[in-house]
This record gives sequence, structure tokens and C-alpha cells, in this order.
Amino acid sequence: MYWKTVATVALALLAALSACKQKEDGGSTKAPPPAPIKLEVITVGEAPVPQQMVLTGIIKADQRSEVTADTAGKVVGVMVDRGQRVKMGQELVRLDVRTQALSAREAQANLATARAQRQLAEEECKRAQSLLDKGAITRSEYDRQTTQCTSALQQVSAAEARTAMIAKSVADGIVRAPFEGVIGEKNVTPGDWVAPGRPLFTLIDDDPLRIELSVPEAAVRAIKPDQRVELTAVADPEKTYGATITRLGAEIGRTRSLMVEATLDKGAELVPGMFAEAKVTIGQVIRPVLPASAVVKRGKTWHAFVVVNGEAQDRIVQLGTPPAPGQVSIVQGVAKGDKVVAKITEQVVDGVRVAL
Repeated sequence: MYWKTVATVALALLAALSACKQKEDGGSTKAPPPAPIKLEVITVGEAPVPQQMVLTGIIKADQRSEVTADTAGKVVGVMVDRGQRVKMGQELVRLDVRTQALSAREAQANLATARAQRQLAEEECKRAQSLLDKGAITRSEYDRQTTQCTSALQQVSAAEARTAMIAKSVADGIVRAPFEGVIGEKNVTPGDWVAPGRPLFTLIDDDPLRIELSVPEAAVRAIKPDQRVELTAVADPEKTYGATITRLGAEIGRTRSLMVEATLDKGAELVPGMFAEAKVTIGQVIRPVLPASAVVKRGKTWHAFVVVNGEAQDRIVQLGTPPAPGQVSIVQGVAKGDKVVAKITEQVVDGVRVAL
């Protein structure tokens, strides 16, 4: 009986060990590799593409002015606000010029008196000339009378100048826009006391906008008037704006560069002060060229897939200037003669097998 029990237990242990071995053998079987994906593969070619120089600059207004008053006075009215577009000569600020107006009335009265005295002096000079001709007065008496006439004339001129000066101060009580533009900064409110030289507003003429670029000495010969420029604002890198080079500097500066000014095309949705990147074409260069469908942007980098030994290898590529619509040029990442996937889909990942 004892030996029978032992034999039964041994058989059970052998059966369990056999079952475990069968499970291990079944678990170690590898899954079959995924089937290759049918993809179109093309050979990388080369073509001439524009060679561009990248410069940086700041968008500037065509004109910018700190508007000030030409006379002192208390502000009694402000007719504009920040962001408002104004016409040339439009009223911006009114000053209290009642004191100047009273001075103007006084100056007018003094001028009238001086003119009356001049008229009297001219008549006396005529009589003196007649008496001198008749020998009724001496030369010295005639000279004294002539001096009085000259003095009267000078007094009239002085009164006219003072009257004009005071009239100008009255007119200066209205501060006007020196040109058409948009009000930027506003530094005045009713009740303020202003004096000549104090900035009241910043006036900006934003039509057209322009950008100043610093061109390295080695590239100066490639820059010409009326040359086209492509601009990209840092605030909106996906949108491109056009500009034309309108002015060239007269000399190379201490930084060994030439200042160049370009005028933006009308309708550019940019604001003075924005930082921008400019691309200027200075020649041509031979580079690898691919269809736009053969590259894809994933995250912040561009990718192409090169087929090597039947597998797609992910390559990070740097794009250059497009040679034509629907094409891209490659600065680095792939080379002429490489086999690349012609159209990238979501199925195309690094290491996927490709069926040619």
C-alpha cells in the first residue's frame, strides 16, 4: 500500500513537469514579423535653387515724431487718444492762450500808434525838405528831422514784428498733427501745464512700413536697389511678407556691414517695433530636391524616410529655399541618389519594412 501511494505521487509530479515544459516551449515561439508596406520610392535628384542670405532687423515706421507745443500754457482740451488715426493739420491739443490774446490786442494798438507816428513823421520830413530847398532851415535841422522820420519807420517795423510774434503764440495754442499717422503714446491730459519741448504725443506714420537690414561686407555686391526681400515676423513665423530694397547705405560701418533699407508692400499686417527675419536671394546653388509630399513636419523638425535594405530610416532634414511650387530643397539630411519614400503617411515610421 505504501509503495502504491509513492508511485502515484511520482506520476503526478512527472505530469506537472511535463505540462510546465510544454507551456515554456509554447511561450518562447516568436511572432511573425509584420508584412512589408507597399510604398512608392523615388531617387533623390538635384536642381539649382535660389541661394538666400538670412538677415534680421526691426520693423520701423516711415515717420515717427514726438509732438510738442511751441508755446507754454495750460491744457484745456485733448481731442485725440492712443491708437487714433489723424490727418495732417488736425487739432490734437488746445491750450489756454487768453493771456497771449490780450497781449495780441495790446500789440495791435501799439502798431496802430506807431503807424500814425510814422505818417506824421513822413509829413514833417516832406516839409523839412521843402524848407531846406528854400533855404529856410539849415542842413543840421534837416538832418535832425530826417533822423526822426527814420526812427518812426523802425518803430513801425518793431511793432509789426512783435504783433506777428504774439499772433503766432496765439495760433500755437492749438497743437496740430505735423503729418498723417496714428497716435502712439499719449502723455497729456486736460489741466496739465505744458512748455515748449515737452512731448505730448508720439505720432507714427505706418504707411509704408520699412525695415533696416545690416548686410555683411562679403555680400554687399549682391545687393541691388529694387531687389525683392521675403520677410517673416517672429510673432507670426508661418506668414511671409514682401518688401523691396529702396535705399543703400553710403559706407561700410565699424561692424563691417552696410545698412540697407527695404520698404514693405502695402497691406503688411505688421507693427513698428516687431522683430523680423529677411531672406534676400544672392545667387543659385545645386541642392538635393524632393517633392513636398516626401517630407513631413513632426514636432518642430522636418523628416524624410530613406529606404535602406528594405527598411525606412527616419532622417531629420533641414529645408532650403523651394526651387518650385510643390518641391523642397534639402540643405542636409539626404543626398543625391538616396531612395526615399515619395509620400509619407501615418503608417510610415522608423524601421517599417517597405515593399518596392
